[in-house]
Amino acid sequence: MNLVALRSPEFRLYFLGAVANVNALWISRIVIGWLAWDITNSAQFVGIVAACSLLPTLFGGPFFGVLVDRSDIKKAAYATNLTMIACIGALLALQMTGNIGTATLILISLAIGTVTAAHHPVRLSLAPRLVQPDHVSSVVALSALNFNLARLISPAIGGLLIDLTSITTALVVTLILFFPNLTVLFRLHPRELTKHGAEPFTTAMVEGLRYIRQRDVILIVLATTTVFSIAMRGVLEVLPIIADGSFGLGAVGLGQLGSAVGGGALCAAIYKALGGQPTGRNALSLGNLSVAIVGLMGMAVLGTTQSWAIALFSAALLGATGTYFGVTMQSMIQSDLPDDMRGRVMSIWVVVGLGSTALGAFLIGALTNLIGIGSASLWISGLGLIALLLLSRRAPKDTPQ
Repeated sequence: MNLVALRSPEFRLYFLGAVANVNALWISRIVIGWLAWDITNSAQFVGIVAACSLLPTLFGGPFFGVLVDRSDIKKAAYATNLTMIACIGALLALQMTGNIGTATLILISLAIGTVTAAHHPVRLSLAPRLVQPDHVSSVVALSALNFNLARLISPAIGGLLIDLTSITTALVVTLILFFPNLTVLFRLHPRELTKHGAEPFTTAMVEGLRYIRQRDVILIVLATTTVFSIAMRGVLEVLPIIADGSFGLGAVGLGQLGSAVGGGALCAAIYKALGGQPTGRNALSLGNLSVAIVGLMGMAVLGTTQSWAIALFSAALLGATGTYFGVTMQSMIQSDLPDDMRGRVMSIWVVVGLGSTALGAFLIGALTNLIGIGSASLWISGLGLIALLLLSRRAPKDTPQ
């Protein structure tokens, strides 16, 4: 079993607050994705909005990672949560006054993306510091379980709220769900860092990059994550293109696709939480590479099938493979990471993952406008397979963990 982190009372409390928080994030993603499609009916604009919510991480992630390693982690968590509430509140106000257009939606997406860029190193540093160092892999698995349970439930809830009530109602529910996390933060006492902001800012950033460069395991994980995110996760950011553009099923179809992704992801997260851990330190071992190939096949089928049932199954495959890969990659990095390096190193991992996902979303949106969703998905999945096979030839052999 990999549930030992729940023995920590503070982590249990943190976990409960995170449940509501993650559900809020998923509903907000469904709302913003639907607004982008509903306003323009443009696959490219959906891709642009998805990219805007992710690209700030590419530029701001390392900066925020250094800040997290030098700051009071609880104050940083309060700051990111309150700012996210402000962003959703602004979107709600714009929706209620009828002032949402392409420009305002892009600005809100950029704002949310900027807050997310700051929040990622906060959560990736805070949770492991609530448990014993040898329980960090359990934190990763349980966080993935929480994330993917929300991915299963919240897209369907978001789609139904939009379809049966209104976008305004969906945003109000989202806003309410952000508050429970604020009530538990003051009761947490994360492990203190051994050094706290002693170095100049640029020196701290360079030290983090040097730490990464000197570790082959981290380098191959980052390269693998780049290819995987561009080739597979990008399509998950433009699901409105498939739900309504290919099948004409509107917001309900979008919610069903999102929940299918979440169902597959939840299965993989449960497998990981129950002890399904990698046996080596090779990011592209035969087992991991097989999982990636299945994910690429799922993406190709999702973009080309004319059957809704097959589309849902393919989306579930993407969710399962994406979560398996993500948890495996994060565990490989987090297991040996010193607390005072978590913000910097994990911010780079997030930068690579989300930045590459944003690029993938933009590429599939642009290619869909040019050659259609079927051909676009075939091209990207084929190129992803070639890139992963080339990387697997350079990956080091497995070594014991």
